[in-house]
Amino acid sequence: MIRQLLVALSLAFSFSPIVLSQGVPVKVEYVKDIDDWCVDVFAGAANADGFLQGPLREAGIGRNAWSMCFFPDGQAFLAVDGVITTFTKDGIVRFLAGSPGLVGYQDGPAAQALLGRQLSICPDGKGGLYVGDRSNRCLRRLTLKGKQWIVETVAGNPTKPASEEQLKRVREEGSLPAAGKSDLVDGLGKEARFSYLHATVIADAACNAYLMDGNFLRRITPQGKVETLNPTGGTGLPAKEDEPLASAKFRLIMGGAMCFGGDGNIYVADRWNHCIRKVDLQKKIVSIAVGPGGGYVDGPEKKCGFHDSPGHIVYDPYRKRFYTTGVDDWGLRTWENGFMKTIAGGNNKNKALEGPSKESSLHWTRVLGVDPRPPHDIYFASGGPVWDGRIGRLYRPADHVKKEGNP
Repeated sequence: MIRQLLVALSLAFSFSPIVLSQGVPVKVEYVKDIDDWCVDVFAGAANADGFLQGPLREAGIGRNAWSMCFFPDGQAFLAVDGVITTFTKDGIVRFLAGSPGLVGYQDGPAAQALLGRQLSICPDGKGGLYVGDRSNRCLRRLTLKGKQWIVETVAGNPTKPASEEQLKRVREEGSLPAAGKSDLVDGLGKEARFSYLHATVIADAACNAYLMDGNFLRRITPQGKVETLNPTGGTGLPAKEDEPLASAKFRLIMGGAMCFGGDGNIYVADRWNHCIRKVDLQKKIVSIAVGPGGGYVDGPEKKCGFHDSPGHIVYDPYRKRFYTTGVDDWGLRTWENGFMKTIAGGNNKNKALEGPSKESSLHWTRVLGVDPRPPHDIYFASGGPVWDGRIGRLYRPADHVKKEGNP
């Protein structure tokens, strides 16, 4: 009888939310093949203070990796404060644009150009990169002309950059800079004004760039024409039902990442509304795709929860699922087939750096991208002493084992 009671209790607790000491509800449900996944260091040296070119795991890549993207051939690019680096196919980190340790604003040849803090990057669809430059309040482009990379400004006026005090206030107080009419101006090139660019720039098939500026979604054509898609929106709670894009409200802070899904819609990590929003550009409708809910709770998409998140989101077109991470969450999660599940971390007491993904220590994690080359590894940055200055890789070892008879 006692044995039956213990079994019943163990089953009950294995499927019930656990409340941590700080009162955060937790219910972790791992992906079915969780034991097949591992985490290791992809790039960056332990305790490397500053920037250093060299082999992947010996290079100094800085401590603020915000954005990573790939060309179709697998060439990878990483954006950190003031610098864009590239990872060569033979495993070498090289500086591509900006000056290590020096931030500012200057267009021109990439090696002499100056970039701002907290950069975001994505392919521009024409063989170059769009660069969202937060502290300079502008969208820039990195283009290969002949054999030389050139940095140019596409839109925005960098003569009124965000001050260090403004950026510090965002980090410490969680409040966005006030966006007045003079800070949000649509127009062409330097006529346009931006206020506070969030974590991700993305581009559509027509080579238009999209940025979350404060709580406004803005579209920029390749020629630099800026249009605000929710001009009567701004800061606020989401509607319970579908709402017009023109008046949609968001609550983004220190995150605000977004991506295109396989359906062509934009998905936004709406951090302080604790949900993922879907932006249908064709129907001009915004809806709640996942959440809203509190805590770290896996499960059905309409009942799962986020703790001070989500902050970052990436779509995996090869496995047809999304990955999401949060500013103050301790796991990397998948969203597919109507369910949110954990694929790495999931326990704030984990200490491991490399090894089984279930045991990895993740905190302040930012999922960055998916390698277009098979077997399509997933890359992330994370905080704390374990991951500081490194880029992590989530992968399945079995996918990397050469089959017998193959070269």
